[in-house]
Amino acid sequence: MLKLRELTNDWEILVRLNAFFISYFGWLLFGLSYGFLGRYSVDVTHYLLQLPFTSRDFVIGLIEFTKSLPLLYWLFEGVYYLGFSGSIALAVAYLLLYKRDLEASDELFIRYLLSYTVAGSIYLIVHVHAPHLVYNLPGYISESTYLTRQEFVLPSLHNTFAMVNIITLWRYRKEKIGATLIVLNSLIPFTTLFLGHHWIYDIITGMVLAVIVSRLTAGYSPRLPAMLCGLELSYLRRLAVLSFFIGVIVLFLAADPQYWSQLISNLLGTP
Repeated sequence: MLKLRELTNDWEILVRLNAFFISYFGWLLFGLSYGFLGRYSVDVTHYLLQLPFTSRDFVIGLIEFTKSLPLLYWLFEGVYYLGFSGSIALAVAYLLLYKRDLEASDELFIRYLLSYTVAGSIYLIVHVHAPHLVYNLPGYISESTYLTRQEFVLPSLHNTFAMVNIITLWRYRKEKIGATLIVLNSLIPFTTLFLGHHWIYDIITGMVLAVIVSRLTAGYSPRLPAMLCGLELSYLRRLAVLSFFIGVIVLFLAADPQYWSQLISNLLGTP
């Protein structure tokens, strides 16, 4: 309780925490508006399918191998669904709230922001579809939902953020929690490939993007949003609490986006 009270009275912590929330919600808003913004994006999946390791047999072989080992399959499933939003939440909680490492937190923030910007710009121009969608595999979400877009595949932000987290957390690799988070993020590329969510090329490009933005931002301290810097501590607290509950709801919805997307559509009376 004492540490929580200290955190809620620390302006430097709160302003950064809210900046992370705003960047994440901004990405979700981009995803929601992509149906309009990305209408001219060119589907280049057919070019990707001419490359090695993209055949139906290869994709199904990896999935069947993973399913043949139930413990591995359950582990990969858990890590994958923790993957994007969860890996962000854990990295921010550890670096900003637990370690109070403002320098590392600033690096993490600008790396996330640049990754969103670069990946989003690519998706607006060209896109590919995931293996499970191309080969119409059963048991996967086949349509865009309120939380996911089928066009957001190459580069894979799942893997971009996993590599960004590893690079930023590396200074804490000798500590138990830091090492655990590095291991969890290291599993993400394998889960996206062996579960049929991404092509190997999505993973490679995602990692390359992470390395580039990390090198460009090493030691860089970004200018935090002016609107946040001008807020009093009490307003920052309220904004953080509100954003936290919205983030929890988003994570809850992400557990089964297809079900919740259909439910929302029914409530809104849309097909």
